[in-house]
Amino acid sequence: MKINSGTIVLFLALLIGPHALFAQERFYFRNGNTFPHRIVEANDKEIKFLEPKGDATIRRGIDRENVVVAFNAHGLFIVIKDLSPDPEVSRKSLEKFYNATGPSTDLLIKSTPIEVIPATIRMENDAINYLTEDNKPASINKNDLVAIIYRDGRHLLLKDPEEAENLLSAAADKVLRYSKPAAKRNNAPPAKVVTAPQPVAEKAKQPVLSEQEYKEYRQKSITKVEQFSDYLQVIVDRSFSMNERDLAIKNALQLFLPETQIEVSSKNRKGVTKLPLEMYLKRLKMLPYGNVQIKWSQIEYVSELKQEQDGNYYGTIVGNQTFTGYGEKNQNILYSDITKKSVRVKLEAYQKEIDGQSKTNWTVLLGNIGVVADE
Repeated sequence: MKINSGTIVLFLALLIGPHALFAQERFYFRNGNTFPHRIVEANDKEIKFLEPKGDATIRRGIDRENVVVAFNAHGLFIVIKDLSPDPEVSRKSLEKFYNATGPSTDLLIKSTPIEVIPATIRMENDAINYLTEDNKPASINKNDLVAIIYRDGRHLLLKDPEEAENLLSAAADKVLRYSKPAAKRNNAPPAKVVTAPQPVAEKAKQPVLSEQEYKEYRQKSITKVEQFSDYLQVIVDRSFSMNERDLAIKNALQLFLPETQIEVSSKNRKGVTKLPLEMYLKRLKMLPYGNVQIKWSQIEYVSELKQEQDGNYYGTIVGNQTFTGYGEKNQNILYSDITKKSVRVKLEAYQKEIDGQSKTNWTVLLGNIGVVADE
């Protein structure tokens, strides 16, 4: 009897069972171990995941702080620290995550500065040879990457999970831009997606954040401030090339509203100086030190997000910025100070049209940065 290829595929599918559909779903522990299971819920202390046992599926719990990142079957990832501690909110976020489709191209996630490179991988050894979106040949060393997401849903984590945690968190939104559109049903016309922020009409009823959305966007705002802190460190670090530092300036500015200003202070002079943010960042790059470290800590809301008459939400985040300037070879500290900074946050509503239906989404933008006087 002649057996065609379709019969063989069907036989194999029946033999290996339905869990093969999720073979690429897995999550990574902080110590580097990995489990091929699906996370279904999280709270502030633990995550819960599904573990197949024979014909049954067991729901298990594990300490949240021990788990770094989870990947779905299409190569997309979610960083556990970015998950809401509210069980119902996290359950919905995870359900959406595991149903999300992957990229239609290979993605190379560069570590410093964070960059997501769409590619067609041609050869892979210590270096990746690939074609760019413009079909031009290019190459990058694997040591410069955090992870690779393949168009077939596979993924490759190239740094230890703990080292990759903040890098993946910063890259998550950029990766989502390359996700394939969801499959169309009932021959519906292609979805028209408007991604640019659109002001809400003044006469229309102003949209309001749900409790779930409020928690999610509150955390996104804090994450954006953390990303700004990461870019600051790249800008001042002389171990990076000028091109990499210039790109960090460009990426940092994209987090903010146009015309954003920043207040600057020094132990060597009284008062504060107000500068355009772009000018400040370019000056940081040229500071006359052997090297510089800038770190933000204790990032938190001092004024919670509140809706104002224009329909947008505004709030204020504060954090302690530690600045340290070193001499040559990092041997001596030439200058150091700690300044409390405030960052204005704006949530602006825009309309996203999908399949003929309008939905309100929100974009997070940072605003002016001030110096908070000591009490």
